[in-house]
Amino acid sequence: MTAPPGTTEGTEAMSELVTGNVTIGDLYRELVGMRSDLTRVLAHQEATDLLHRNAEQISADHEARLRMLERFRYTLMGVAIVVGAGSGYIGYLLGHVR
Repeated sequence: MTAPPGTTEGTEAMSELVTGNVTIGDLYRELVGMRSDLTRVLAHQEATDLLHRNAEQISADHEARLRMLERFRYTLMGVAIVVGAGSGYIGYLLGHVR
C-alpha cells in the first residue's frame, strides 16, 4: 500500500527497510542458504512420498488378504452346508431303508 503524495509515511517505511549496504556476497550467502533449505525440503518431501506409497501398498496387500480370508470362510461355510445336508440325507436313508 503506498502513501498519498506529499506525505512522509512512504519514505519512512523505505528508510526502515534499508538499514545498510547489501553486497553481492550477502546475496550469494542468502542464495546458498535458500538452496540448502530447498534441498532439505525436497529430500523430506521425497521421503514422505515414499512412505505414502509404501502405506498404500501395505493397505492394498492387507485388503487382498482380507478378501482371501472372506472367500475361504464362505467356501468353508458352503462345504459345511453341503456336507451337513448330505449326512442328513444319508441318515434319513439309513433310518428308513431296512
